[in-house]
Amino acid sequence: MDLKLSTLLCLTLLFSTILNPALSELCNPKDKKVLLQIKKAFNNPYVLSSWNPKTDCCDWYSVTCDSTTNRVNSLTLFSGGLSGQIPPQVGDLPYLELLQFHKQPNLTGPIQPSIAKLKSLKLLRLSWTNISGRLCP
Repeated sequence: MDLKLSTLLCLTLLFSTILNPALSELCNPKDKKVLLQIKKAFNNPYVLSSWNPKTDCCDWYSVTCDSTTNRVNSLTLFSGGLSGQIPPQVGDLPYLELLQFHKQPNLTGPIQPSIAKLKSLKLLRLSWTNISGRLCP
């Protein structure tokens, strides 16, 4: 392939990626769907305003994705803005290793039983909330 054709091909790919962000999205579609369900369950709070379905969920506030698999592996929600109970959908993020709710005084109710589905979970932090109960039956 000559240099001009190679350069043209690279520029075409670059511009198509810029003009069509879906081509550059890393977030797993199943994880994105679950995160949007979690946002809805919390009544679309301002603190989750970056959770826009038109953007890559790996770039959203408080969300981290594994650099190899691009699966959501961390959800860390700090400092207010959330109220109600932890949505059961958190259990539908199968690669989650870290789940934190900190300084969320309006987070109430029992510990969500669906958290037990998170087989990869290494750290669960529920601090400065009004969540109560046991994690294990």
